[in-house]
Amino acid sequence: MTTPAELAISAQALARDVSAACTDPGDAIRTLGAWAASMAPLASDGAVPSMTGATRDVLRRAALIEGARAVARYQPSSYDDAAALREAVCTWLDAEIAIAGMQGADATFESLRVLRAAVVNDLTQRGAQLSRMAPVTLNATLPASVVAQRLYQDVTRADGLIAQVDPVHPAFMPPRFMALSE
Repeated sequence: MTTPAELAISAQALARDVSAACTDPGDAIRTLGAWAASMAPLASDGAVPSMTGATRDVLRRAALIEGARAVARYQPSSYDDAAALREAVCTWLDAEIAIAGMQGADATFESLRVLRAAVVNDLTQRGAQLSRMAPVTLNATLPASVVAQRLYQDVTRADGLIAQVDPVHPAFMPPRFMALSE
């Protein structure tokens, strides 16, 4: 028979393994967020969850906590990237904080609030050091190297533009896209 403590330890180990299997922290965040979303509380659980509901709670919370750890390893590409990630992760955590509150799980409620504050603080500080995204409008499709030279006076930034914009081909940047402002 598995005890609740053993279940929690196993859920945490599973979440760590899922995160470790991802090639980068961004993949881990998306994967763990999707996992947490798939473990939404059952409608029949109400304020007092069933055994199945309690198991889903443990798995969901393990995914969210490991997702927050992945956020700490993630390097945002811009201020806007950091802000969007902060918004997404806070949405997930806010939903879980509300669930813990409705269940009367005070320690979990408070721990999740502390985790949320840490994520907000981390991404706000790191994002503040990064450039914002700005719209770029070209009169024609141009090679990424030409666009990098025009925008940044630095042709070596073409690879960064290609990664941001993901054009069909690097020789044909779209006429409108978002790019780092500096």
